[in-house]
Amino acid sequence: MRDILAETCRRAHFSVQVEAGCNLTPDHSHSRPADVLISNWALGKTAACDISVTSPLNSNIMSEAGVTAGAAAQATELRKHEANDVKCSELGWLCIPLVVESYGAWGKEAMESFSSLASRLAITSSRPKSAVLSELYGRLNLNLCHMIVEWLSECMTCDVAM
Repeated sequence: MRDILAETCRRAHFSVQVEAGCNLTPDHSHSRPADVLISNWALGKTAACDISVTSPLNSNIMSEAGVTAGAAAQATELRKHEANDVKCSELGWLCIPLVVESYGAWGKEAMESFSSLASRLAITSSRPKSAVLSELYGRLNLNLCHMIVEWLSECMTCDVAM
């Protein structure tokens, strides 16, 4: 997913770095708040995009996720802000968690960010925003499915080996 986002940002003429942020604070922390770092994202600020996959079946959120759609993504967005906002602020960056639930539902901040990205890419590519956004979600969700299949096949191999 990281590479799809980075490539899409480059097509929209953003300057992008992947896996950025390590050792940039005075304490030389090894935390890395940006899977994808996008220069001049909004109002001249750089966006530190942290991509995460979460499950609504996690015992910490399952009861709420059963009642509220997107609860797992929202909880993960909050956790990512708690972990990264201070470091991002010190660096003058915007912290943007891009969270998807394992069943394919994207968090609010991801959807807002993808809409902004699609708007810019639509202009630079002379294509309708709806087509650009649909293609982006299609590529990301196909990648998510591929990741889940890989994970499941690894789990099955582990069970058979035991």
